[in-house]
Amino acid sequence: MSLTLHKVAVLSDEDDSHLFTFILDHPQKLLETKSVESTEVHYAGHTWSLVCMRKDERFLGIFLKWRYSDGNSATFLSTKCKYVLTLVHCHDYRGNKNFMTSQKFTTAQPLLGKSKFIPFDELLEQESGYLDDVGKNVVIELGFNYCSTRFEQLVDVSPTNRIRKNASGIYFDTTTFVLANHRWYLRFYTTKVNSNGLPAVYLYLSGKAKGVSMELRFTLCLCNESTEILAYNFGESAKFDGFGKTLQEPLPNASKMTEALASVEITSIMVYKCANVRLFQQPAAFSSRFQRKDHFGSYNGAYGSAGSSLASVETFQDHEGNFWKLDLVRDAKTLTIIIDKGVHHFPNNKTKIVCFSMVLLSLDQQKGSDINMNGYPIVGCFSNFTDDRGYLTTFPLLLSKLEDPGSPYLTDSGDIHIRINFLSSQTTSLVVRSGPRFDYQLNHLLLARQELQENHRSLQEMREMSASQASLSLLDDGLVSDGSFSSGQMMPGKILTPLSKSLDSLDAFSTGDMAPSLEEDYHRFFFSDLLRCFVETNSRAPTADAWITSRKEVLSAAREETLAETSVLANDASILSAGARIGAGDTRKQSETIRNVVKYLQQRLPLRISEIVELGSLGTGTVTVDRFDADIILFSPDVPAERQSLWMPALLHCFMTCMMQGSNNQDPFYPLPRCGDFSTTPFALQFSCDGIDVDVSVAYDWESEGAGSYNAVYEASCKSTVKTDRLWHGVACSRLKKKFLCDQPNEVKAMIKILKHWRDGIAWRKTEYRPNSYLLSLLVVKAYEEARSLDAKRIIQKMASYILAAELSLSWSTFYLPEKYPVEFDPPSPLIRDPTNPAVNVADSLPYWGQLRTEFTIWVRSLGITVSPLGS
Repeated sequence: MSLTLHKVAVLSDEDDSHLFTFILDHPQKLLETKSVESTEVHYAGHTWSLVCMRKDERFLGIFLKWRYSDGNSATFLSTKCKYVLTLVHCHDYRGNKNFMTSQKFTTAQPLLGKSKFIPFDELLEQESGYLDDVGKNVVIELGFNYCSTRFEQLVDVSPTNRIRKNASGIYFDTTTFVLANHRWYLRFYTTKVNSNGLPAVYLYLSGKAKGVSMELRFTLCLCNESTEILAYNFGESAKFDGFGKTLQEPLPNASKMTEALASVEITSIMVYKCANVRLFQQPAAFSSRFQRKDHFGSYNGAYGSAGSSLASVETFQDHEGNFWKLDLVRDAKTLTIIIDKGVHHFPNNKTKIVCFSMVLLSLDQQKGSDINMNGYPIVGCFSNFTDDRGYLTTFPLLLSKLEDPGSPYLTDSGDIHIRINFLSSQTTSLVVRSGPRFDYQLNHLLLARQELQENHRSLQEMREMSASQASLSLLDDGLVSDGSFSSGQMMPGKILTPLSKSLDSLDAFSTGDMAPSLEEDYHRFFFSDLLRCFVETNSRAPTADAWITSRKEVLSAAREETLAETSVLANDASILSAGARIGAGDTRKQSETIRNVVKYLQQRLPLRISEIVELGSLGTGTVTVDRFDADIILFSPDVPAERQSLWMPALLHCFMTCMMQGSNNQDPFYPLPRCGDFSTTPFALQFSCDGIDVDVSVAYDWESEGAGSYNAVYEASCKSTVKTDRLWHGVACSRLKKKFLCDQPNEVKAMIKILKHWRDGIAWRKTEYRPNSYLLSLLVVKAYEEARSLDAKRIIQKMASYILAAELSLSWSTFYLPEKYPVEFDPPSPLIRDPTNPAVNVADSLPYWGQLRTEFTIWVRSLGITVSPLGS
């Protein structure tokens, strides 16, 4: 019995997704043996393995193991990754069993996964479809979607340890840690001499790089003061061995400090090699024309030197010590490079599975930019048992163009410079081509293609349907196959009452305040416009479910709000409170405006509105002098409970058309205040009305008859692995959200106003760095609950401990028991579980906490409050 790596796939996406395919042969032997562990794989600079284990004698458990072996730094290093374990069904990919999660691995807890993945009875039954045709092998896939590495150490900075000094002042170094087969460490200055005494922190590569370069993206932190996301290329040809930044604020009592917490969060690492390929020999006396100035530097010195030119037969090493060589295909029309192993035999008859991409580097960016290879990254298998002559990579550049005088890609010595990105490098003990058959993958692809064609066909049929024969019930799976509709029904899950072909049932919506024919005309226009928008939005992607918003839209989902020009740096909480205070009479006009908007929506929209909930500062009683805003949530049993990304954009567009018509053409029956600045986000219709920023959302009414109430919301939300679906379930809990905020004491609401007033006075570098009101409100509420005091400074001090905490986890048991709903959340955000929905992490609304921590620390210190992170 063995668990062996057979295939590797690397996706060209922002998350650097990898998919490893393992073969577990003779799984029956797990009934006799406790566990089996795979050969190691490499991802994000770390070493991992897959473990299959017998649990409770009846179940197969599948686990991911982090294999970190450096004892000196083991207690200071951790990694967070998002991964998915898949037990592959050999006949139908829809029968795959998946386990997706995001977890933190430490040396104290290196083995995580699912203990009861599948019963052995089901796994070993041939008819279940998990055993191959001969009944000996099971296919298991391990997919990585994201991984970050965190190193954190508390360093002694007492006077007795201030013994190392350079031109910048006294410095301190942390223990070295291992990442991507290289050692790293942090160096920091509590007071840097040549930076006006400000602190500084740097990430250093310890020793020389092993012939390669590494491009890192990371964030540094010193005593809870963090930098923005930094990027630097370490290793070969790097100008400096370390890179970092001077912080903006001095450390409090730096001369009296005895300990300092230094940390780094590395979010991505790319290993690459810059190598030369000989095109032709130039005369030695030919003068140098170009010299590249950027971070790619040169190969072993300067690109133009004759001694640094690498002949095509010369080999080079990667970060794992593997030898490779590059050569030029000279009879090709376009530039074609061949890469092959640089040794005749690998030790111990191993097989290397390497994924790589190449870039042709330009020596003069003004004359020509770098050129990427054609196609996607290549996965190549190199072993002692194959006679392949390497793998070909082509570039969109004619070979004759390289020989032109003045070419920005050719050195004086006749070389071109290629950057090889080593995206993945794995070792397996088997000959890949002699392994088990992977015909199931072909069958899976064919099934997926058939489903894609069916989706295209259905979409085309919808375009061809007459608007007079269409109904919004098309958005639900309950559409009859022949396109007909059943009339006279009204069921939850439908977006409207289904219509007959003649639309005779439109009179069911008549209110009696207007002539039925006019009301029917309005509804007919609304339905036609909605169907048109639905077809347009869903034709932008191959499938109906692919209406995908960007990560920024999902996490922010809010307008770019106008910031106040006043600077909030008051040194007394009472002064700040006075600036944020607003009288109840001051909101009378705004409240009347919102009531008119609500009345208009309730009367004009052809939906059954069971309840309208008003949130925002006006709805929760937390209005400040800086801004008036209102969030209006319409609850209806006539909209689908799920798949909002499919139908919501079209519905919000029709809401916007309705509001614009009502604002431009005043209706004597339903008067609407003058509104403007209309726009839509994936979550809401946004506009301004009499100086009030208004957001309108619609949600399925889970409290309607037969809907299942909030227990059904929680279960559906916890089962979902799509973050946008969880956020929509959070909108459906707006009733509870209003109750939670309105039930808080008036002193807590006053504190919320203070925090919102402070926030609106900060010049945030980016809109998404600005914390939203709900996040600040939850921090204030929890600080009040744990401080057990209404004193403003004590609440602010407690909030500071939350905001500055390296790892934060907050929850409430007001409407549910958190332990009853275990949910794995994505790293690396702090965790603030929504008190109204256990599957929503409110902290995800703020993708970067660095500026919040910095600005909040400045403000708290200006109030004379001592800052200490949670748990310190």
